[in-house]
Amino acid sequence: MKILHVWDQASVSCVLAKYQKRLGHKTRVIKRDGFDSYGIMSHYKEETTRSIVGLHFLYKMQKRAAEYDIVHVHDIYKLVPKLRKRYPSKTIILHWHGTILRNTSKEKRAEAERCADEVLVSTPDLLQFTNATYLPNPIDREMFFSTKQRKTHSITKVVCFMSKMENPADLRKNLDEHGIVMDLDTVDRTTNPINYAKMPAFLQKYECLLDTKFIYGSKPGPFLSMTGLQALSVGLRVIDYEYKVRDAFPEQHDPYNVVKKLDDIYRI
Repeated sequence: MKILHVWDQASVSCVLAKYQKRLGHKTRVIKRDGFDSYGIMSHYKEETTRSIVGLHFLYKMQKRAAEYDIVHVHDIYKLVPKLRKRYPSKTIILHWHGTILRNTSKEKRAEAERCADEVLVSTPDLLQFTNATYLPNPIDREMFFSTKQRKTHSITKVVCFMSKMENPADLRKNLDEHGIVMDLDTVDRTTNPINYAKMPAFLQKYECLLDTKFIYGSKPGPFLSMTGLQALSVGLRVIDYEYKVRDAFPEQHDPYNVVKKLDDIYRI
């Protein structure tokens, strides 16, 4: 199959494309230039397109889609009705990744979801917002792999990534409520982005990741983040949204398992 991924969120499109190529598909990821602060697109040698404004990017994507059998649109839902009008018989996938779905009313996204052949969500909690299929986020396990033996003693070196939308006070409050006392390094992923290629080595400086994303008020979202999955893949323990310690990588997030499931979805 010839598959065009439009946009990338947290490496999902790029990892899908990498392993779809292993299955013999022709794939490409395209994103607007200036939106790759973590160096993900450049790491996978995917294409960033120079566009002065967003509408210009949408126009260019409509033309580019003519070369592909499947157009897999990630979050840019306004593109989907335009693609459907231009290509009535083409397979079009709408893939929601979180923030945009949570903050877009059902009325605003209704046309896009109606025009898509399949609607996907990247985490199970998003199923409450739309009638969709859950596709687990893939982790590039060739890149995120363990280079050291996990220590068996108590956790001492812990890191937590936070964004500008998250309040450290909420984090401390939740830790206190669960009786968790730890020395914690916090990293502001907004002001201090770590290059994607350097993430495996950075994570392995630690023994554990505190994986909390405060997206529902002061409560963490009920899922493992991409960083949490990457941490498990390189051999760290992860304290999840329920403040339980995990140490096994969930095989549903293995990239080969994900792209095989996606192949089945494309063929429906």
